[in-house]
Amino acid sequence: MRVLLSILREFADLPNDADLVATALNSLGMAVESIEEVGIPVPGVVTARIVRTERHPDADKVTRCFVDTGDGREMHVWCGATNMGAGDVVPLATIGTTMPDGRGIARRGILGIDSEGMLCSPIELGISTESSGLLILPPNSPLGVDPFVVLGIEHDVVFDLDLTRNRPECWGHAGVARDLAAHFHVAYRGPRLSSVKHGDARSIPVTLSDPSRFCDGVVGRGCHFLPELGAVAPRTPWNAKHQ
Repeated sequence: MRVLLSILREFADLPNDADLVATALNSLGMAVESIEEVGIPVPGVVTARIVRTERHPDADKVTRCFVDTGDGREMHVWCGATNMGAGDVVPLATIGTTMPDGRGIARRGILGIDSEGMLCSPIELGISTESSGLLILPPNSPLGVDPFVVLGIEHDVVFDLDLTRNRPECWGHAGVARDLAAHFHVAYRGPRLSSVKHGDARSIPVTLSDPSRFCDGVVGRGCHFLPELGAVAPRTPWNAKHQ
């Protein structure tokens, strides 16, 4: 089972030291199989808007993208993806950036035309293991800023626990945090729930198909999406991380 250090620390004032927490988990019988850091920002990657794109007659597998990072100066970047267009806001790895996989971004040319950086996919930023092209950011995203800030992605630590079947009370963040709170002698406060805004009361008819069977009462609660929110949007990386 995978648990996030940030969520565990929402339930109790636990140390922000991953190794210290891992040692405690092991001592409590929750074997830590691996520790993974997620949401690590990539210095040198900023948001940029694609101003226009061009195809080159001698380069059928790449597109010329002209981007603006907010200073009004167009930068030229070669790109092999196909899911972008003019007006899209995307992450731009500027020259001198070191990517999570160790690659260094340098000025490189194709057909004698330099590329002033690299437009990034979620895989290249280390926030996903799959993608279908560039990471397209919300259209109103500020330019020239860290895309991790735009997406609300925070640095976190994931513990992969090997839990035995006799520890069902720890099959969730709350149970793990409760044991850690006892171990570190701190108070356990549970999840911090935000208040829920209740809408107008609605009546839902209920029919008993078999009146001979005893039924003391029926209780239900419904929720629905607000019309102004429109269709359900895809999960953001932050949502996926905290799922």
